[in-house]
Amino acid sequence: MNIQRIYSAKFNITPSMSRAGFNNSQYGVRMAKPLSVDTVSFNGKMPKISVREAAAKARKEARALRDAKLVAESKKAPDTAGPTKKNLSGEERKQGVSISTARQIREMILKSQKQIDNFMERIFGDLVVTESEPKNPILKMSGRAKSDVSIMEKSSTRDWNSINEILENMTDLNGRKTVFNYKTGKKEAETVLDRFIPLIKTKQIVLKEIELQRPKAIEIHNPKTIESFYKKEQEEFDYVSKTFLDKLEDAQEEVINGLETNPDKIQLVDRPLPRYTKGNYCALHLILQSTEKGSRPFELQIMGAKMSDGKAFDDKRFKFFDGKQLDKMYAPLIDLWRRLLPEENAAAKDRFLQYCKDANIQLREDELQECKTQRHINRSTGLFKTVRNYGLPPEYDLNYQYELMRKCEKEAKLAQKDTSVPIKLGEKIENKIIYIEKRFADATKEKLQKIVAKYTPKQTKSNKDKSKIK
Repeated sequence: MNIQRIYSAKFNITPSMSRAGFNNSQYGVRMAKPLSVDTVSFNGKMPKISVREAAAKARKEARALRDAKLVAESKKAPDTAGPTKKNLSGEERKQGVSISTARQIREMILKSQKQIDNFMERIFGDLVVTESEPKNPILKMSGRAKSDVSIMEKSSTRDWNSINEILENMTDLNGRKTVFNYKTGKKEAETVLDRFIPLIKTKQIVLKEIELQRPKAIEIHNPKTIESFYKKEQEEFDYVSKTFLDKLEDAQEEVINGLETNPDKIQLVDRPLPRYTKGNYCALHLILQSTEKGSRPFELQIMGAKMSDGKAFDDKRFKFFDGKQLDKMYAPLIDLWRRLLPEENAAAKDRFLQYCKDANIQLREDELQECKTQRHINRSTGLFKTVRNYGLPPEYDLNYQYELMRKCEKEAKLAQKDTSVPIKLGEKIENKIIYIEKRFADATKEKLQKIVAKYTPKQTKSNKDKSKIK
């Protein structure tokens, strides 16, 4: 990932819920610990406390210890450390699977993607904004299967060299994005995601990982201590509360461990220390897997509308500066970014990356303001804040580059349209047909055929006989 991981819980489980597959090395604080309140009474009466209450209390105490450790250690976290190395050198590109193997994997996951899309539509389809229901909490949902190039590049960074290794370990081969309506606040978002809890408890879906991602905004907005920022202000950037994430985690742990029968074996997953990387955006990522036959794990990305639009651009910027392949359609953007690579432009590159980071933070702040006022924020300059005050040329304004990206995509889409006419044309009207095809290049194939038919001489009976091959 490209951002700071503040909350990450992993459940190393399979849909069958078998305990044989657990990797205990991933688990942290055990819940088998003495209760903070003495349950022994000398008045002849024992206080009534259920197994569930005792486990919940122990869980709460363990989390408090773990969060205290997180805050204390966050001071030591390096500014540019990332969870994995992403910049690929020429030597590293030789590792991992080949492009042909990556294409085989993509063909396999395309089938799984349809199953995932249908499953998620059944859960949240009625909550998506429509003309008749414009106030619904979800603006849009979409699915995606990882591209063959991305599979090849990621396998290089992880040193996965076979199809089985990738299918077992690459949990984001399939993905699903849920974009919230601008009026959707934390409470509404939690009400939406609360639909997962009964599905988890009835073993219809498995929660494998929780990853909460936040930008590093301390230096930009509030130069206070890390403790006060982490506990108070940075939580405002989250789409759901930490309490709700604990609730999700509890639901899965109860299923794994059998709370009613084994409360002393309940475990809590350690969250890794926060890590900061080059770019930042706000999102909640969940790794889920349906227990339906033939299902695969998938990454569910949850974010707001502005952050989603900004991330569409930011993903391409990350790919370029991390040494990954970017589609040739984005050649104008690539030319702009390539100018920042020479050593003499290192200072300008740093200013540009800082500008991108600040702009992403501003997007989330705009979302929070929109939710608070229940009104759209439409900047006259565009989606992002301007490049002013960063000492960069106007062509490095993100609004300009964002529109340039959209223009590249539009031109590529038009170029893919099939404007050929599968009929025989006479030589006399050949020049006229070429003119028609150019003039109506945006027309559909069917419409173009009708236009061309007007200028095509009709065949007579004698002409048909002559055209037959003897």
